[in-house]
Amino acid sequence: MTVDNRTTSAPAIHGHATAVAGAGTAQHLIHRPSARSYYALDAPSLGEEHFTLVGETPVSHPLLNDGPGHFHDPQIATGTVRDIGELVGHRYFGVPEDRPGLFYRFALDLTDLSAWRTDPSAARPVLMETRIRARPANVVAEVPRGLDFHLDVRIDGRPCAVGSAGMVFLMPKLYRKHVAHARQAMRAVPELDDAPDAPPRPAGAGEVSRYADANVVISEPTDASRGRLSTWVLSAQVSPVFDDPDGQFSGLHLLEALRQTSLLTAGRAHGLDPARSTLGACQVHFRGQAARDLPLRCVAVAGPLDRDADGRPTVPVTLTLTQQRWAVAEARTSVVQDY
Repeated sequence: MTVDNRTTSAPAIHGHATAVAGAGTAQHLIHRPSARSYYALDAPSLGEEHFTLVGETPVSHPLLNDGPGHFHDPQIATGTVRDIGELVGHRYFGVPEDRPGLFYRFALDLTDLSAWRTDPSAARPVLMETRIRARPANVVAEVPRGLDFHLDVRIDGRPCAVGSAGMVFLMPKLYRKHVAHARQAMRAVPELDDAPDAPPRPAGAGEVSRYADANVVISEPTDASRGRLSTWVLSAQVSPVFDDPDGQFSGLHLLEALRQTSLLTAGRAHGLDPARSTLGACQVHFRGQAARDLPLRCVAVAGPLDRDADGRPTVPVTLTLTQQRWAVAEARTSVVQDY
């Protein structure tokens, strides 16, 4: 990732930096400071800042290019925003470098589904541009404890999605204490144990719109009745792209589990074709982290079959991720099938 500052002068704290882009391609982050901050580049921002994240869609990513490829994967947009969240806080808002950032909410709505369609006749990347507004939240002593983001996504210049996200920055000692306490609490109450009766069997790759078995991160449902599915999120024998050095389920892993469970639920409940379906909308609220060494359950409930404004079949899905019966995340998605 390249950080650029189109309207700035000599680089101070707003200099150039490079990092690995989560989508697998070079991404350029352009800071567009307002006029009032132009002459105070060395001072962390106390107000709204504007950025543009530009790059091409990947063509050989082991996850994002795996599957029927009817649509560009919306995880391209969510992944790049996850990549830059901490960078924006540390570099532009004066958050100390030792405070890790965690997203606790994320929402993305596809506003033009046709722009997300891939061109089957040309396996070429296309330009994706994400315009980002970042505002500090819960400011203490002029240092924000969090950031709020608003997203405007364009593919080949066409507005195609809007979204929002919230990030919190954690004190290192408090964060470690919180993680340790959560682990201890989950293991201290055996009556809350929640584990599969037998080793979970992966769901069929085709039913979750993937080809590679290693990219399947949910099990075949262990309970299915009246549009309700209960699955387990797989942590063993899955692709290395889901690894997390802290021993937690990564954000990519959790979002992919929610995506796959949504497609599986819409297909089982109402017959939507996963090869031509995507998440037209997704709102996720993370309530905690999940350890990879403990079972993680995902329960999904499908709503009634409906049609969008263009007559496409759509199915709302409500999902809950729990570990040892503690809530990890709650989500609402809308699965839409293309013509």
